[in-house]
This record gives sequence, structure tokens and C-alpha cells, in this order.
Amino acid sequence: MGTDKVGGWLQVGANLGIILGLVLVGLQLKQNSDLLRIQLLYAESQSFINHERAMIGENGADAWARSLEAPRELTLSETRIMEAHLYALAEQWRASHLLHELGVLGEEWQNRIIEESVYYLGNPYGRAWWNVYSGTTPLPDELRALVQQQIDESPNYTLPYHMA
Repeated sequence: MGTDKVGGWLQVGANLGIILGLVLVGLQLKQNSDLLRIQLLYAESQSFINHERAMIGENGADAWARSLEAPRELTLSETRIMEAHLYALAEQWRASHLLHELGVLGEEWQNRIIEESVYYLGNPYGRAWWNVYSGTTPLPDELRALVQQQIDESPNYTLPYHMA
């Protein structure tokens, strides 16, 4: 009879081990699925960024300088270069925020936006572009509010920064 009790307890222990093993396999599958989702989202975002950056070409710096000095005098080509540049930047911000929501990034995503938004959007052209983009593009409210706060606090940051 003693061996039957021991055998029964061993069977219970083995069954618990199997259940625990299945739970661990399930958790690992979920983690792998989350990582794959992040990789796919990053790849999608990166493809948009690469396409837009290809539009910038060799004249990106010239278009950027003209957008600061004479934003109303940009040619259609220069306007498209600036749109590509700013869209790629905003897409990177959106991707950083998404990675934060997925638990991959901590609060450092906010630091990036705080540092970059006033530099790139703290000028008349940048603000005008942001007003159109943020009004027509689905963005997380937290991201939209953070960028808006930064450019509201430093609306004319970029040109004086370069002239100092």
C-alpha cells in the first residue's frame, strides 16, 4: 500500500510538471509572437522612412535652409523634400511611441521627441507642416500633445539656434 501512495504522489507531481511545462511553452510562444509583431511594425515603419528619405536626395540641406530663411518661397521640389524629411521624422516618433506602448521602450521615447520637435518644427514652415500633418494623420493623443506642447513653448527655436 505504501508504494501505491508514493506512486500516486509521483503521478500527481509528474502531471503538475507537465502542466507547468505547457504554461511555460505558452508564455514563450506569446513572447515570440510579440517580438515578431514588433519586428514587423518596425519593418513597415522603416519602409515608409526609406521611401521618404529617397525623395530628399542631394538637395536636402538646401531645401532645409530655404525652409528656415524663406518658407513661402520654396519651390514645389523643395516643398516635397521638406515634406519627406518631416514625414520620415514624424514616422520615427510614431514608431518610438508604439514601441513604448508595446513595452519595448521606456519613457525615453519622450526625450527624443522633446529634443527633436523644437529643432525641426520650431520655425514657421515646421509649425505649418505639423498643423496640417497632425490634423490629418491618426496619431496617438499622447504623442500629438507632447509635440504640440514643445512647439508651442519654442515656436521660433530653429533659426536663432543656427544663428547663435
